[in-house]
Amino acid sequence: MPVSPTVPLAHSAGEGGGVGDPYARHIQRVRAGTQARAEVMLTYAASPPSDLLGALDAAAAFHDLGKLDVQNQTELRRGREARLPWDHIDAGVAHLGQSGNWMAAWLVRAHHAPGLPCYALHFDPDELGRKLRGRRRDERDLKEHQIQIRRTDERLAQYLADHEAVVGKVEPGNARVRHGLTMRLALSCLVDADHADTAWFDTGCELPQAPLPRWDERLAQLDEYVGSLTSEGAEARVRDRIEFYAACRDAGTEASMVACEGPVGLGKTTAVTAHLLRHAIKGSFRHLIIVAPYTNIISQTAKVLRCALTLSGESPEEVVAEHHHRADFSGRSDRELAVLWRAPIILTTAVQFFETLASNHPGQLRKLHEVPGSGIFLDEAHAALPAHLWPQNWRWLRELTDSLSCRVVFASGSLARFWENDEIVDTPVKLPELLPPALAARVFRGERSRIHYATVGRPVESVNQLVDLIARTPGPRLAILNTVQSAAVVARTFHKAGHRIFHLSTALCPRDRDAVTEKVISQLDDKDARDWTLVTSCVESGVDFSFRTAFRERFSTASLIQVGGRVNRHGEFDASGGGCVFDILIDPDGGITENPAAKISRVVLGKQFRDGRFTYPEVTPAQLVSDAMAEEIGRRGGLGRDAVGKAEAQRDYPTVADEGRVIRADTRLVVVDPFLREQIEQHRPLGFRTLLEGSVQIWVNKVSLLKLPPLPGRRELYFWPYEYDPEMLGYMAGVLCLRQFMEQGGAII
Repeated sequence: MPVSPTVPLAHSAGEGGGVGDPYARHIQRVRAGTQARAEVMLTYAASPPSDLLGALDAAAAFHDLGKLDVQNQTELRRGREARLPWDHIDAGVAHLGQSGNWMAAWLVRAHHAPGLPCYALHFDPDELGRKLRGRRRDERDLKEHQIQIRRTDERLAQYLADHEAVVGKVEPGNARVRHGLTMRLALSCLVDADHADTAWFDTGCELPQAPLPRWDERLAQLDEYVGSLTSEGAEARVRDRIEFYAACRDAGTEASMVACEGPVGLGKTTAVTAHLLRHAIKGSFRHLIIVAPYTNIISQTAKVLRCALTLSGESPEEVVAEHHHRADFSGRSDRELAVLWRAPIILTTAVQFFETLASNHPGQLRKLHEVPGSGIFLDEAHAALPAHLWPQNWRWLRELTDSLSCRVVFASGSLARFWENDEIVDTPVKLPELLPPALAARVFRGERSRIHYATVGRPVESVNQLVDLIARTPGPRLAILNTVQSAAVVARTFHKAGHRIFHLSTALCPRDRDAVTEKVISQLDDKDARDWTLVTSCVESGVDFSFRTAFRERFSTASLIQVGGRVNRHGEFDASGGGCVFDILIDPDGGITENPAAKISRVVLGKQFRDGRFTYPEVTPAQLVSDAMAEEIGRRGGLGRDAVGKAEAQRDYPTVADEGRVIRADTRLVVVDPFLREQIEQHRPLGFRTLLEGSVQIWVNKVSLLKLPPLPGRRELYFWPYEYDPEMLGYMAGVLCLRQFMEQGGAII
């Protein structure tokens, strides 16, 4: 039975027909949902703004006011194919601005894409000073904004009368605008409530209930899990792991930011988790958020923590939820708990975490209100962010810890202590260290027998010479090159020379890359087969591989030390002299290409070798990496302008989001699976994961250079028409053939 034509709607009926969503019902639910989220969030605030709850209620009450326009209501009754002729956010902004509640006006203006705007664009008289009014997209023609404003002003009194008739009278009150992180957190509460209720109307499904934290039980189970682990490696390493776990778990420091340096194999994941669980019990944390730079670290950590922290009767995926683009969710509840950061333990990438802090987009900010009151574990912190993004992100982390009851642990085996560098942070600090000094001295002495670093003094002149050099060393061997093409060229040369070879590369689609990874793991388990090599451009940290020897094309100090974590990882080669990582220079010839990102860092690394800095324990990995970061900044003439910080100070939210991007990869998705291409061309329904599994990412300039054809009807989805080798070279098989073809005078037409 349709809703009476006199009952105003907030949403059209679904695609299956039925009744529309009454305006009064939606407003009531969004107000309640916004308040509930904000009240929980603000329990963790040291000094909660007295007027913030009122501003959020006003924003929730009037966020859809413009939908009451008679022409918008006509369209809403048409069904989902309808398009509202008038931008419904303008009415709420107009009313709240006139009432003096500018905080609520900002929230209403931003609750739909494109999100939070630039302050100067709206409040600078030279920019016509629209004060958040008009159409939501600022790039629209000025006349369109003026027409929208005129329409709203002429009918605002009627909108408010209709609103009061079904919702009741709501007095917005006054509220001071609070910008920055507070604005984003408030917007998160409003958007999450709005989106959740709209999803309920569309599907009838409420958001799934997250498992209870039960931190004390999880810590007890983690203690039991760690105690039951069988030893891997020498007795001394087992003793060190036990002592390290106990030291982290029971560390007496109450500081809200701490560091944790420790070589590979000490069990940082479980030790730091135990530390945060203990503080979760004391401080009633909402979540533990584990942030890692790479997806492979997240997947590996998830396996460990699901075994260690899931209690009887619980779903492991709901307790420890992965949020990254390749996560395989077994059910809708798993996905909602992950992408909305509602699970007790959330594993996410540095890209997701830090770009959310910087975002102005309502969809991305929807989960942010879950962060206050959380323990945050920055794993492999040395690789979390490029140096120029740390100044503002450090300020946000300080705000989370100082004002919003968060606790942050920076952990890595090669920890770059950027917080001690006055080029990066406004006021350098010393963070307490979870690794006790006596244990640190002992484990770093042990590192001298586990791993050695050496440099091959003269540049290798050819690929064949490089292959010969690598093949003469004890296996199994790992060779890491600086570019995808260089790795493919070296792998192909190894293969043609008759060597046992594996190639792991982003030139392979995820499905084929996973298959190669499984083969490598199986080969490493075969203790009788040592004479083989893995060539790659994408294995440094987070992968539980253990080789005897590694070669790393010269890149940076941090990358070289991280390779040491893939060599003699558990001390299994100690009895035969330990493992060795060789730093190598390669002449750019025969298909070897240079990575411009290594231009300065490789110079600094070379200087450290010449100065004899790679001597443990006199110089620790953290000292090497921190010193290298400082020198690289100096050689670049400093960090330059703090673009993110400057934009944040100016309340230029779109620029903050743009400058705060962790990865600026201008790539396109290219399908390499012919069957998948056929399915897409036939318009068969495909999940995003299925699409990702059979595709690769290729730089947009390479897409143009190689003249890759777009799939019919898909402007930014392409197909790979050249040779593709699923077992070794991936799409580089076609690239190398094309390269040879063009060197012989051919051309792509």
